[in-house]
This record gives sequence, structure tokens and C-alpha cells, in this order.
Amino acid sequence: MRPDYLTLVQQLEALQSAGAWPNMLLEISNVVIGMLNDARAKGLVFGSAEMDRFCVSAGALCAAQRGVVMPEQHDDSLAVHLATELYDGQGGHSLALKDVIRARPDLRHVVIVTNLHQRPLPLDRFAQDLGARVQMVEVPALNLPDKLNWLLVQLAALKPGLLTLFAHHYDVVSIAAAQPAIARETAFFHHSDHDMALGVFLPHALHVDCTNLSHHKCQHYLGVFNPVYWPLVSPDLGMRQGHRFMDGGVLRTCSHGSSGKFLSPGRYGYFDLMLRRLSELPGEHLHIGMLPETEIEAFRARLSAAGLDPARFRHQPPVSGLWAYLRDSAVDVCISSFPIQGAKGLVETQGAGVPVVMNESGLSKHHSTRELIYDEAPWWQTPDQLLALLKGLTPEMLDAQALAARRFYERWHHPRELAYAVNNPRRTAPCPPVRHPPCDTLALYLR
Repeated sequence: MRPDYLTLVQQLEALQSAGAWPNMLLEISNVVIGMLNDARAKGLVFGSAEMDRFCVSAGALCAAQRGVVMPEQHDDSLAVHLATELYDGQGGHSLALKDVIRARPDLRHVVIVTNLHQRPLPLDRFAQDLGARVQMVEVPALNLPDKLNWLLVQLAALKPGLLTLFAHHYDVVSIAAAQPAIARETAFFHHSDHDMALGVFLPHALHVDCTNLSHHKCQHYLGVFNPVYWPLVSPDLGMRQGHRFMDGGVLRTCSHGSSGKFLSPGRYGYFDLMLRRLSELPGEHLHIGMLPETEIEAFRARLSAAGLDPARFRHQPPVSGLWAYLRDSAVDVCISSFPIQGAKGLVETQGAGVPVVMNESGLSKHHSTRELIYDEAPWWQTPDQLLALLKGLTPEMLDAQALAARRFYERWHHPRELAYAVNNPRRTAPCPPVRHPPCDTLALYLR
């Protein structure tokens, strides 16, 4: 049984008074992981200034007990980036880190991966396209307290001018190591923006949001310290040319993203809607990204039972470059992931000039919202609405949608926008306006 908030704070204060920072790390980590496993917290709980304070305190206690001395000067030619895990060719935060590195070609970069789960990670492949000025480092296989000590020693020796935090929600090691004096400037990259995450309220760090939705929420509703906007971007690989929409009168749809984007609790099931889409419209649906093989097999069995050809549902495992893959594909329109949206994939989809159909979640705009796409994009809230708008699409409409998608990318998500944000003295860029769709908070809580 989880403790109430006051009991939790009192437990952490007692550990803090006793100097028991290893126990503090474990307790804070367990609290955050518990929140991530609580479906009712998603879209409701985003951070805790109290937990962040305890993280920083644990790091300070570790440094004091282990004799780690904070640097008095910093190397302004060096940027250090902390991440929990990194992936090759997938994972929005992994790709966003690459974009941040590319936006500062004047700096040397060291990427340190805490790898709390000690999983094999493709770190060499991750850095292949970043050049010789990027060094990859993995924290040794140690327990949480020793990982924190190791990281503090390394950071104190490196004395970075810039420290960025691309940590997962529960990475107490990264947040505790981000001591106020460890770098001249610290930036917390808030990529885990629809869940409880450590680091959201670090008072000495820039709080970086990468979507207009999250920036507005954190600035005006959560009251974070030092809010700035670094837009999600993607290298411009060009808009596709010569595509004939609905060639032969058939609509070809796709969706992309990790399995959690589609299999998380929501009002409508992804496979239920894809069964209706394939039953009521001709053509095929392509899914790009990881899905459990058991789910794919079960859905294909449902297609067969409904008298439909299972081959009309195509599954493509994660690709090394979503933009290029979509640009060169026969896809006519992307049905964006639901119940959870994938912001980075939407940037690449729009840059490639692929029209998007967006789910406007009635539970929370932090699940899925048209705030992240071009104004002209069609959107749906119920299955009937989705099927009706798909049936109403024409080649002429899709031609216009493709141009609108590309314009939105060029205005808000081109790499020059991120370069402007990270290089100007205010460390922020212009942010797209936000809408205010209604949110049924009772439905969100009871889902």
C-alpha cells in the first residue's frame, strides 16, 4: 500500500536528516515507477518540486560524503548530455538529443548514458552520424548509489559549460548528479511530458519543453522555474514529389510509433478501429513500429474471421529513418497514434509532406491533440467520425493537406528554429499558439 503524500515526505526528510542518501534514491525511484504503472496518473501527474528537492539533496549528500568537490571554473567549449537509455533510429528523445547536438556544432559533446537497467544499447551506432566531436560514455554496471558517485566524479572533472538532461522519468541518478555548481548552465529536456517525471521543477535549470502543448502547460499551469521552448525538429530530407494520392481510387493509410502509443488504456482500441477501417474501406493499412507479435497474430486472425485478407494489414518494424521511409512510400495519409500521440514522428511526417488525421482525445490533450499539427488537418473523436472523414477524403483534398503539412514543418520545426533557441541569449524560440479543447477530467480519472 502506497503511503500518503505527507507520510512520504516525512520518510524522505528522516532519511535526509540521517544522511541516508542511498535509501533516498531508492525510495524516490520507487515512487516515480509506481506512478508510471498507475494508469490513472497518466495525463494528471507531471512532476513534484518536493521530489526534485530531495533528489538534489541526495546528490549533495553523496558529494559531501564521498569527497566530490564542485568545480569553480567551467569549460565553455564542452557540453555534456545525460540520458538513461538511447536508441538507434527510433525513440523521440534519442533523435531530439541528436538535433540538439547538431544545433551546437561549435562545442565538443560528451554523451553519458546511465543505463540503469544494464541493457545492451546501440551507443556506437547512435553516434555514427554525429561526427568526431561527440564522445559516448556508459556509466559502469553499478548499483544506484555507486552510479551516482561515479557520475558526480566524472562531471566534476569535466566541468561542462552546458549540461543537458535527457533522462527517463525515474532516473534519480541523473537528476541528483545535476548539482547547481556542476555546470555553468543546466537544461532539463522535458520529453516525458505526459507522465510523472523527476527534474521538472529543478530551480537552477532551464526547463526545456519541446512542444507548444507542454510549454504552455508547464509555464501557465505547473509554474515551472525558467521555462523555455526548444522545438522538436528534424533534418530536412525534402518533401516527396510526384505522389499520386489515392492512385486507382484506393486509400492507403499508415500509423507509426512504439507499442505503448497504441496499447495504453484509452477510450477506443487501435485494433478495433483498424478492423473497421479495413472492413469499410478498400486498400491497406501499414503499421510502422514495434508491436507484440501476439497482438499482430491475434489481429490477423480477427481479419480472417471477418472475411478480410490479413495481408491488408502490413507490419513494418522500426525503420532507421521515418521521414525517408514515408517520403518514398505509397502512403496517402497517416492516422496518428492513439490514445497517446508521438510528437517527433509527427514532425517527420509533416516535413515529408504526408497528410495527417489526428485524434482529439476527450480525456486529455496531453494524450492526443491537434495542437501538434497544421490547422487544416482533419481530426476525430469517435470511431464513426474517423471512418466518415476517411471516406470523405479526395485526391484534391490530400494534395492540399500535403502542402499544409509541409508549410507547418518549415515554419515551426525546421532545424534553424532549434538552432535559434539554443544559441540566442534567452535560450528560447517562438512557440506555436495553443488551442484549448475541452477535457473530461472525470473520464480521465475513471478510465
